[in-house]
Amino acid sequence: MTLAALSSLLIKTSLFAVVASLGMTSTRRDVTWLLRSPGLLVRSLLAMQVLAPLLAIVLAGVVLPLPVGVKIALVLVSLAPVPPMLPGKADKAGGYRPYAISLLVVAAAFAIVAIPVSLKILSAVTVYSVGIEASVVAKVLGLSIFIPVAVGLAIAAIAPEFGRRASPVVTKVATGCLVLGLLPPLAATLPAIGTLIGNGTLAVCVVLALGALWIGHQLGGPNREDRTVLALSTAVRHPGMAIALANANFGREELVVPAILLYVIVVTVVRVPYLRLSNRRRAEMLAAREAYR
Repeated sequence: MTLAALSSLLIKTSLFAVVASLGMTSTRRDVTWLLRSPGLLVRSLLAMQVLAPLLAIVLAGVVLPLPVGVKIALVLVSLAPVPPMLPGKADKAGGYRPYAISLLVVAAAFAIVAIPVSLKILSAVTVYSVGIEASVVAKVLGLSIFIPVAVGLAIAAIAPEFGRRASPVVTKVATGCLVLGLLPPLAATLPAIGTLIGNGTLAVCVVLALGALWIGHQLGGPNREDRTVLALSTAVRHPGMAIALANANFGREELVVPAILLYVIVVTVVRVPYLRLSNRRRAEMLAAREAYR
C-alpha cells in the first residue's frame, strides 16, 4: 500500500470514528431536532446554501483577478456541507449540541439535491460546464456522515453506558489518527499552496471566512448557542466534498485542491478569535446569572 493510499484510508477511518462517537452520545431526537424548528432550519439553509455561495461568487468574480482554479475552489468550498468534525468543536465552543448534530445530518441530506442543482445553475450562468450526480454526493456523505451516525446511534441504543464511556476515547484516538493522515497530503500540497500566497488568494480566503462567520452569526437567531453553531457551520465546510466536486469537474486545474486546503487552514485560524469571544461572552452571561441568583 502506498503512502497516499494509507493516508486516505486513515483519514476516512478517522472521520468515520469521529462521527460515530458523536452518535454514541446522541439520540434520534437529537438528529431530527432541526426539523422541529422550521424557522431556524430555513435560516440555516439560507446562510449555508444561498448567502455564503453568493459571497464566494462575488469574491471570485469581482474583487481580484484571481487564478481560475482559485475562483473554482472558493465556490466549491461554499457549496460543501458541514464537515464531520464540526459538531464536536461547536459543542466545546458552547453551541447547542442537538442543533449542531442535527445540522450536520440535515445539511448533508439537503446537499444531495442542492449541490447538483447549484452546479447546474452555475453552468447556466457561467462559461463552465460543471455537474455531479446526486449518487456521487450521496456516496461521499453516506460514508462520512450518514452511516457513522447510524452506527453511533445503534451503539447508544443497544449499550448506552458503553457508548458514553467509549465516545471521548474514540474521539481522541480518531482525532490523533486524522492529524497523522492529513500530514502527507498537506506536505505534498504545501509548495502549491505557497504559490497562492501574495497573489490575493489569502486575502480573499480571509474575507470569505469572516463573511461566512458573520452571515451565520446574524442568521442564528436570538440564542447565543445557535449563533455559534450556525456561524461555524457557514464558514467551516466539508473539504472532502469540495475536493470530490473538484476532481469530478476540474481535474486539470492544478490550483483547485491547494486553494481548498488553503481555505481550510485560513478558516481554522480565523475562527479562533471568534470562538474566544464567544466563550468570553458565555462566561460573562453565566457569571451574570449566578450574580442575579
